[in-house]
Amino acid sequence: MGKFDKDRFQKEMAIRYCLARGQSPTLEVVVPSASDLSDTVEVLTDIDVLGLEFIADGGLRRTIFDCKTTNKMSPSSRAFWAAGLMSYTGCDDALIILKQRAVYNHRISALRIGVDLHDDLSFDDLGKTFDLEFAKDKYYQASVDRWNVVYNFYQKNAWSDSLYNVSRNAAPVSKEPWRVFRRFVAEMRTVKGQFDPEKAGHIVIFLDAVAGAFILWASMGRDIRRVFDPKMTKAEFETALRYYIWGGKESFQIRQEMRQRAEVSGTVQEFPAWERFVALAGVVITAPQDLFGCVNICREMAIRLACGRDPDHEKKLSQAISANNRARQFIMGLTDYLIAASGLPKDLSERVQREFEGL
Repeated sequence: MGKFDKDRFQKEMAIRYCLARGQSPTLEVVVPSASDLSDTVEVLTDIDVLGLEFIADGGLRRTIFDCKTTNKMSPSSRAFWAAGLMSYTGCDDALIILKQRAVYNHRISALRIGVDLHDDLSFDDLGKTFDLEFAKDKYYQASVDRWNVVYNFYQKNAWSDSLYNVSRNAAPVSKEPWRVFRRFVAEMRTVKGQFDPEKAGHIVIFLDAVAGAFILWASMGRDIRRVFDPKMTKAEFETALRYYIWGGKESFQIRQEMRQRAEVSGTVQEFPAWERFVALAGVVITAPQDLFGCVNICREMAIRLACGRDPDHEKKLSQAISANNRARQFIMGLTDYLIAASGLPKDLSERVQREFEGL
């Protein structure tokens, strides 16, 4: 039995619903405790499917999909639980797929707290309002079986567990993308010696992880675009960017003071591969609205490599790349930055580039 097989039919429908709406789905996002006072991560619950939708100018709308094939809780109780989960995780709305239809009063009442109650039939009808064929297997991501294959690659390579946690669990619900991206780069630096560009499974892991990084960059690109002023000098832009990635001027200065008191050589602690990072930021601010599209493209490419190519799915992936003029540039730009910042094998860039062949 695969990791994502529980309530698999409903999860699959939720994924296909997300894809039909142009959202980016993520399966079973783990929700940790608010405090971090122990050596182990305390897991509170998980989100069956989280749908991310790009809204005006780099903002993300997050929708929780709660899939339930049992009747352990009443529909109204489930709605209040989902509302609490929305509040805790900072998500915007929730959609619950129940085994049996909820009474109309419960459905209307749930809408007042941002929760939409459905059974399989009404959810199918909802999906058809966006795409009459939304329930068909039209994308690489549309099958839970294929998500399981990618997860198995993580399982076979225990060193990648930290990458999975940051890209699949932390990135989708992060409200501080700069902080999570710092963690992402740190995790890449930790496992840099494990990546072998000649192993397909390692490229699958890399592309899947990079999909999570683009969730962060969808918001970071918007923020950096607001920092940029055409009249500012390169030095002024770098100063503002430096404060941004470290979480503010005060946070940056505290880090420098601690570094100096520890008598560490060097006067300034720069973000890894700083010049490359500045160059990447300079590229993405020209079209930050195209960053979010790279999430699904990278995820599709990861599953494609893991499971093999399918003619119908290839058409959809090619269309997505053709519709996003910056996809190749952004994906290769972030790849090359991570290679420089993390010390990953340089051959990794050429290997990722080859995945665009035929698209």
